[in-house]
Amino acid sequence: MSIFYEEIHTTCYNHELPTNATFKALEFAPSNKTKIIEVDRSVIIFLLEGKVQVSCNSYRDKIHQKGQIALLPRNSSCYIKVLEHSVVVSCSCVQNMNFCDRFSFTTLQHFLPEKFKYDFCLLPITERIMEFVVLTKNCLNDNLDCVHFHELLSKEMLILFRAYYSKEELATFFHPLLGKELDFKDLVLANFLKVKDLTEFADLAHLSIDTFKRRFKETFEMPAHKWIALRKSEFIYRDLIATNKSFADIAMQYNLSSQAYLSTFCKRFFEKTPQEIRNSFL
Repeated sequence: MSIFYEEIHTTCYNHELPTNATFKALEFAPSNKTKIIEVDRSVIIFLLEGKVQVSCNSYRDKIHQKGQIALLPRNSSCYIKVLEHSVVVSCSCVQNMNFCDRFSFTTLQHFLPEKFKYDFCLLPITERIMEFVVLTKNCLNDNLDCVHFHELLSKEMLILFRAYYSKEELATFFHPLLGKELDFKDLVLANFLKVKDLTEFADLAHLSIDTFKRRFKETFEMPAHKWIALRKSEFIYRDLIATNKSFADIAMQYNLSSQAYLSTFCKRFFEKTPQEIRNSFL
């Protein structure tokens, strides 16, 4: 279906370019090739058709099927294999989400089950959510891409989430984005691949090194150096299996001192050399 006055609409300064749009309608053909998904903002993925094998950080080879919703946290190491022709609507999340003025995103932390362990939790697409997502897809395909339309869609989506999922379901789904200090957590997720050491990271956060380490451990429940090394290992693993980057380039990209240290790093985390990891996916 076409929209009226499309030329006026698409030339308006409020028209969102596809690369910047909050909501996107996408299709993927089946392929045996591993496809890297760049996630500079946290993304909610509604899978309307098909089946995809997803790896996100330490959660590998998870199956995401038609009728399910997945969450890819900001700056995650994500790559997929499209097992069946897939139709997707994605939504890039804003930093501070609120479901309504009576229920803030931060309160979800209190609804996590005791001793909960996150394992790439998926949500079912309920009937009303499906109606919303299908309408969104159709409007996007009609080239209705006004920035105000995207803002309204974001608000509507969160209200529908609030109405059609329990607080416990929402808490487990959004677990990777929850925490005591969301601004600090977002700063870490946005910059952990850019900084060379903890001193530079502490300076970026305008904190002393000791305060930075303390707040980091409180937020991520792990020492900063250990968490950053683990995240780097996931990106290195992704690049080894999904790209043709040289080992020297990978070492340089992730601030490892040499190609030899990259080998030591891989043996520590994966008990394999970089070449052995790459060969296992050829």
